[in-house]
Amino acid sequence: MAIIPPIVPRKIFIGGYTKSGTTFIGRAFGLFNGVYAKGELDYFRLFSKGMGDMARAYNGNIAVVNKEVYDGQGSLEPLSPNSFRALHDKTFNHIFFAGQPVPDDCVTIVEKSPRNIFWLEQITLIFPDAVNICVYREPKAVFRSLMRHMADHRDPKFNDPDFAERANMLNGFCPRWEEYVSIIEKNQQSLKVVQYQNAADDNQAFLDYVEKDILHHSPGLRAPVKTLSKEHYLKSLPKDTRAKSLVQTGSPKIKLADNETATLEQLCRAPNVSFDF
Repeated sequence: MAIIPPIVPRKIFIGGYTKSGTTFIGRAFGLFNGVYAKGELDYFRLFSKGMGDMARAYNGNIAVVNKEVYDGQGSLEPLSPNSFRALHDKTFNHIFFAGQPVPDDCVTIVEKSPRNIFWLEQITLIFPDAVNICVYREPKAVFRSLMRHMADHRDPKFNDPDFAERANMLNGFCPRWEEYVSIIEKNQQSLKVVQYQNAADDNQAFLDYVEKDILHHSPGLRAPVKTLSKEHYLKSLPKDTRAKSLVQTGSPKIKLADNETATLEQLCRAPNVSFDF
C-alpha cells in the first residue's frame, strides 16, 4: 500500500505600513476553506536574526570541534541552508498553531504582520517558496488611522494636531514611508501589491482575485462574503469594545491639520508600480 505524504502547507506572508489594511486582507484569506490566517506574530523581526546568529555560532563551534577535538578528522555536520530552513519551518508552524499539529485540512498558512514588508529579504531567504503580499493604502488615511490608534490606546492628546508627540510621529512617518515605498518598487517582481481601498470597496472581486492569482484553485468559503464588511465585523464585537475599534464607518474621527496634509502630500509618494489588485 502506497504511503501518501502529508500536504506541506503553502505559506503566504502579508505586510504593509502599519494601519494600511493588513488585518482586513488577512481576514479575507481566512474565509477560504483550508486556509489558516493569523496575525500578528511578527515572526521575522523576533526570530530571524536570533536564529541566524545561533546557526552561525553552532557551525563555528562544529568547525572547531572537528578540527581540535577530533584532530581534523571530525565528521560532525554543520547546519546546511536546507536544514536551517527546515528548523525555521518547524518553529514557525509550532508557534502559529500554538504547539498543536498542523490541521489535516490545512493547505495554506497566512501570517500577516505589517512589518513583514521590512523583513522581505529575510522572508525570501528562509521561505523562498512563500508568496509575499504588500498592502498599500494612501498615506493620509494611514496616518489618520495611526493617530486614532495612539489617541484611543496611548494618549487622548493625539487627537490634537498641535500635540508635540503627534508632530514627532509625523516627522518619523515620512522617511519610514519612503523606505516602505522603495521596498515595494525594488521588489515589485516578487510581490503581490494590493490596494486596500480596492479590496474594501469590492470584497467579492478581491476574493475572486485571491482564488485565481494567489491560491490558484477554488477551495470555497467557510463564511459568507458579507462577513468581511466593516458593519458585520463591528457587530461581532462586544458592545463595550466597539467604540475603541480602529475599524470605523462614516467620516474619519481624526482630522488632519493643513500643515499635516501638505507634509504628507509632499513627502509621502505612491509607489511607481502596477498594482496587482
